[in-house]
Formats: sequence, structure tokens, C-alpha cells
Amino acid sequence: MLPERRTAARTGLAALQLAPILVSVVWQASWVGLLLHSSDPLGRLRHLDWYAFFQAGHRLLAGDLQALYPRELREEFLWLYPPYCAYVTAPLGLLSEPWAYIVCCAVQVASVAGALTFLRAALSAERYVLDVSAVIASSFFNSAVIIGQASGFWALILAASLWSWHGRRAFVTGLLLALMLAKPNWGVVFPAMCLLTRQWRVLGGIAVGFGVMLLSSLPLGLERWHDFARTTHAYVDFVEQLTPMSKQLTMYAFWRTLPGLPHSHGGAITALWLASVLPLLAVTVAAWRRRWSEPTPPLPRLFGLTVLLTIAGNLYVYSYDGLLLLLPAIVWHVQGDQYRSRSRRLIGGCVLLVFVFGYVALTYGGVAWIGPLVALWLLGEAYDLLSAAPPVTTSRPAGSALGFQTWRVRQGALERRLGLAISARLWSRGTAG
Repeated sequence: MLPERRTAARTGLAALQLAPILVSVVWQASWVGLLLHSSDPLGRLRHLDWYAFFQAGHRLLAGDLQALYPRELREEFLWLYPPYCAYVTAPLGLLSEPWAYIVCCAVQVASVAGALTFLRAALSAERYVLDVSAVIASSFFNSAVIIGQASGFWALILAASLWSWHGRRAFVTGLLLALMLAKPNWGVVFPAMCLLTRQWRVLGGIAVGFGVMLLSSLPLGLERWHDFARTTHAYVDFVEQLTPMSKQLTMYAFWRTLPGLPHSHGGAITALWLASVLPLLAVTVAAWRRRWSEPTPPLPRLFGLTVLLTIAGNLYVYSYDGLLLLLPAIVWHVQGDQYRSRSRRLIGGCVLLVFVFGYVALTYGGVAWIGPLVALWLLGEAYDLLSAAPPVTTSRPAGSALGFQTWRVRQGALERRLGLAISARLWSRGTAG
């Protein structure tokens, strides 16, 4: 009877872990039903983000490069990526609108699946069902799939970078992180941390990757870079005036939406933003500098800490880009035994509230609470990293911390082999005598 009860308990636990996926099923089914009952489904779809990729692909294949970047910013077409990113949209230019939308949605699903796979390999996670179901049930995943945004692709790049770095493929890691420079306000954070910790091979990969991307844009003409700069500058005012701040995930959005503040005075809001972001930057740098010098640095946690800084400290991160938070959240859940109990509970509360407020922001708006929640999450992570016992100082050869770890493992294996050989020799002499 006892084995049957255990089997039933395991089945119930598995069902409970899969239950959050029902939220995604309801969301996606409601959206499909809305399209089917709409008098103009294509017209409704053209107002979503995937249409920018579709238009860019058509204009690229048609050779209409001057129209690649919009002269007037409209919600229907917001192509704001560097010129070399236009090549990615070329396949969409061969498709009809319905098929292009389906492909954009499918790419997001495949990208998130790839990101989860890379994370599981990097973290050697055994129990992974709850992590997967929580990501699928999140508002970040469902909104990105519905509108055909590229957030899943950025999550895939970061997860692949962590997997590569954890596997000591430093140069390949740099090549992957160079792709993040397609969003310059995100891409500069990791190179800065690599510079502080003197990860020259990673920085070399970033430099080579970015250089190749720059050279690939030359056939489009140098004028495209001028168009990109003009559009990016104009988009700042667009974000300030027309983009809902309540649906953003940054500390800047929090100060902009907090009641009682002089929102008409941009200088005051910027000062509050700087005052809240500089401490986050300071503790992130301190955690990297202190823990990276250890023989076995906690790379997944430091990587996730940098992702948190990228989101909370930025000026613009929209709700669907919360998919990037899957990386530090899964690291926390899988490696929970590395945390102090107080820090683990604090971060767990932040993760839960971010999940809840993700839906609140999409449905009701209001104050952008996710920004301070991510900031508190970052502070809890940094505090736990900095409060760890100092590592034992040992002599170490030249090289990175991960390289030193490999050297120590090989040295230990050699010492064990020598010990066994000496013991065997002494035993054989004793028996012979």
C-alpha cells in the first residue's frame, strides 16, 4: 500500500507542477478566438510587433533600403535595430502576412525551448518541470509569443552564452555575447563586467563578433547607420510620450509612474533613477570582483546578477523582455542550496511578485512595480554573494579561475594515482618479505 501512495503522491506533484501551463493555454486560446471572431484579423495583427520584422524583410528583398528605417515613428512599424540585423528578417519577406506571423510566433516558442535546454545543461538540473511550466505560464512568454517579439531570441543568446562559458569556451562565449549588441543598451553590460574581471578571451570574441557584424552592414550603405542614429534619437521622445511606462520593467519606469513626483521635470526623474541605479551597479561590480577570484567562481549566479542589472538599471525594457528573467530565476531555483535561507526566501518572494505583477501591468497598468522588485532581487543576490565565506588563499598558476579549477582537478587526480602506486609498492614488498 505504501508504494501505491508514493506513486499517487508523485503523480499529484507532477500534475501540480504542470498546472501553471493551463494559464498559457487559456491566454493563447483566448487570443486565437479573438482573431477568429474579428472582422479584420490581419488588420489587428498589423498593429503588433512582428509586423516590423515582416516589413523590414520585404523592403530588404525589394532593395528599398531607404525605407528600411521609418521617417515617422508609428506603432505599425518600429524597426529600431542596427543595420546588420536586417538580414535576419529576409526569410519573412518571402512569406505572406499570415505565414510570417505564424513563423514569428513559432520562433519565439523554439527560442525559449532552446534557452531552457541550454540552462538545464549548464546547471545540470535534474528537477526542471516546475521551472519550465512557470516560464510558459508567465505573462512575459505569452505576450512575446502573441505579438511575435524577439525576446525569446535574446533569452536564447544569454542561455547559450552561459552554457558556453561554463564549458570553458571563452572565445565562443564572446561571439555569442556580441549578438546582444544588436540592442546596444543591453549589450554593453557584459563586456564591462568582462573587462573588470580581465576576461580577455571573452572580450576578444565580442570584438571579433561585433566587427564581423559591422562589416556585414557595408553592402547596405553607410547611410543606413545615419538612419539608425536618427531613428534611435527620435525614439527617445517616442518612449517618453507614447510608450506606457506602466508596462516597463526598469527603475526609471518606476519613478515615472510613482504618484506625487514631478513627472514633467525630466531632470528630477533622471536624478532619482541615477540615485537608485548607481548602488545596483556598485554591488554588482563588487560581487564580480570578489567572487570571480575564487578557485571555483559561481558563474551562473554572477551571470544572472548581470542580467538583473541589465533590466533594472536600463532606461527602456518593455514587459515582454521580462523573458530574460528566466535565467536568474532558474539559477536561483536550481542552485538554491548555495543561498543563505534568508536570501533564498527574499529572492523567492521577489520572483513570485514579479510573476504576479507581470500580469497586473499588462491588464491594469498603474505603478511599474517590477522595476523595484528586480532591484530588490539584485540586492538580495549580491548580498548573498558578498556574504559568502572568503576563499582559502592558495598559490595558483596564471590563467582564469575556471582554468585554475581544471588544473587543481588534474593535480588531485595525479596525487591520488601516486599515492595508490606507492601503497601498492609497499604492500608488495611487505608480502614478499
